[in-house]
Amino acid sequence: MRRRKKLLCLLCALAVLLPSSVSGALIQTRADTSALAASYNTNLNYIAYATEVEDQAQSSYCWAYMADAVLESYLLKSSAVSQVDLSEWDMINQLASGSYAFSDLYTGGSYRQAVAYWTRGSLYGPRRESDSGLTDYYVSETVDLGRYQRENEQSKRNYIQNIKNLVVSCGSAGVSVYFTAQDRALTTRDGAYYYPQEASPGVNHGVTVVGWDDNFAPQWFYNGLTTPRQPQNKGAFLVKNSWGKYDTSSIGGNTGYYWISYDNYFQDAFAVTRVTERSKLYDRIYETDYRGLYDYAPGNSFSQSYQLYGGSQWLTGLATYVRAGANYRFFLNGQELSGCGGTMAQSGYHTFQLSNPVLVTGTLELRAEVISSEDAVPLACSANSHEADGGNVCLKAFTKSQWSNTTNPGWSWNPGSTVSGVTGVTMTPQDCSVMQGTSRVFTAKVLGSGLPSQRINWQISGASSPYTRISENGVLYVAADEGSAAIYVYANAYADSAHSAAARVEILKSGSQDPGTGNSGSSSNGTNINGTPGTGTSGSQNPVTGTPITGTPSENDPDASTDAPSNINGSKGDDPNEIHTTVRVGTVDKGVYSIWEDGTAQYTKCVAPNRVSVSIPASVKVGGEKYEVTVLDQGCMRGHKKAAAVTIGVNVAQIEEEAFYNCKKLKKVKIKSEQIEYIGEDAFRGIAANAVIYVPRSCLEDYRLMVRESGNSKVRVKAYN
Repeated sequence: MRRRKKLLCLLCALAVLLPSSVSGALIQTRADTSALAASYNTNLNYIAYATEVEDQAQSSYCWAYMADAVLESYLLKSSAVSQVDLSEWDMINQLASGSYAFSDLYTGGSYRQAVAYWTRGSLYGPRRESDSGLTDYYVSETVDLGRYQRENEQSKRNYIQNIKNLVVSCGSAGVSVYFTAQDRALTTRDGAYYYPQEASPGVNHGVTVVGWDDNFAPQWFYNGLTTPRQPQNKGAFLVKNSWGKYDTSSIGGNTGYYWISYDNYFQDAFAVTRVTERSKLYDRIYETDYRGLYDYAPGNSFSQSYQLYGGSQWLTGLATYVRAGANYRFFLNGQELSGCGGTMAQSGYHTFQLSNPVLVTGTLELRAEVISSEDAVPLACSANSHEADGGNVCLKAFTKSQWSNTTNPGWSWNPGSTVSGVTGVTMTPQDCSVMQGTSRVFTAKVLGSGLPSQRINWQISGASSPYTRISENGVLYVAADEGSAAIYVYANAYADSAHSAAARVEILKSGSQDPGTGNSGSSSNGTNINGTPGTGTSGSQNPVTGTPITGTPSENDPDASTDAPSNINGSKGDDPNEIHTTVRVGTVDKGVYSIWEDGTAQYTKCVAPNRVSVSIPASVKVGGEKYEVTVLDQGCMRGHKKAAAVTIGVNVAQIEEEAFYNCKKLKKVKIKSEQIEYIGEDAFRGIAANAVIYVPRSCLEDYRLMVRESGNSKVRVKAYN
């Protein structure tokens, strides 16, 4: 397990003000530490993992545009493609015509109908916009958050947090809101939309969440139709809409993006969490649920029989709609399918691939036994989307006419083995309060078939103090100087980090003094207009563009820099009322370094925008002391415009997320270190197409694998000795 080191200091103003961006190309549906950043993926000049804004025109098919945007984001995030544009109208036409059409699709649909389209047989599924060609994408897993309790504020906060987790893990999340095109001018201000939850009649429009800003101030919203006119709480999602790029009510009047206040009502949030190659999953698909899920019914079992055609076939998997917390067992012709099923951590469409495909002749009868505290029998939908399709249930079977490891090289099949598949993680407690200077124990359980490993990778996010930490055993210690109102704890399954659980921890103030100064209280430096901490200047930021109004360095300028130390909130002022901390940051040869608690250094930022060759040394001197450089910080050279060659010193052990992301001219990277244990997601994504990463011969295979797993599948990795 990789453990992040704890900084002794906060970084200089530059590092604090750098905008967060989506990190990660390999899909892992887990809570990343960046998921709780105050802002995430909000630079409108570059919205990560988002395709072009489209225009639904005067149609009622927003759900189709939202759903395709979600799937496109997943494909980009997972590095399945570098660009993608799926056809909304093929989806609409397939669902509105033919033997398995909806009779009422014109009145408006939902993402459930999109899932039905994605998961139908071999003639259906996502098609390209350019030529309507059928892709090989089979959406094998989705997550459905359902609805929260409108009258329960904690339920709402959890829902917002879960949407954030989906955005970070999957690229984006679809969500339904109340938002009408006719009233957009009266309910938005400079692209900031607000319609109070208490006044919302429900939902009528689908949008795609791509980022957020927890400090987006209420005064940037104004609704001329309702009261209250403005939200009571700060914070907003950044969403991609489907009313065209040049929607005059959108941010800037020409982006197609909106800010939507957290105080709006949200419903039916969902995301795509896994895509499988159809050609490897099945030759034939047997199904009766062509129109997808209608709803769940009570019961403890459900079954479906299919008459096979074309002779004997190998059953390679099955799929159904599952409920969070429900336990499933599956049977084929009366015999239990070992290693298939388990307890589900999330609701949604789920495909169970068999580790040992089974040869079947004649009739194929599938039965599922389910134990759940909620209704969990998935009823198929009829042509009328408001009615169930008789007695049909949602239970698909996938078969192949031939089977072997050589003809299915992408299949994780180990004959005779028992699969211990992880299906989810539960954690206790999920919501709690912890006082400053005290500890709290968290426990987690890994759910799944067989005997999945119970090993947990614990993480925290949102903490302001470097001394707030969590141990390998789940013991959270909240530092006496912890300044955040709430932090989050994550329990990631070590055996399959695609599954995790999250808990919100409210921080109770103990009234203790700051250990560094003896002062108590908070900064009186004021806030900018979007609710973020002031910078000690008279200026403030525009939340639409992220650029300064006056007097502040732009947080969207990757080459902006300063060598002066910062206060705890990243400002430069000497306000005597501010809380200060001892800052140990140094600039050496145009590189900003920060000092760790263990006496090592982190390469934080390159502040030489015109340098063609950059060398990160084995050690640096800061304040007269020598420190080994062991970590390259997240985004330390992100977007460097001219760097063509980089040398990484012998003591580096960690290369964090997006370290060299989008360094388009970077052609040569030489890694001298033989002790790298971690390369973060997107660390080398977007470098020159003909780039070569040279590594020690003894580390070639390990480093090549880490580079591939970080999201760059094409860059060459070679040995230099």
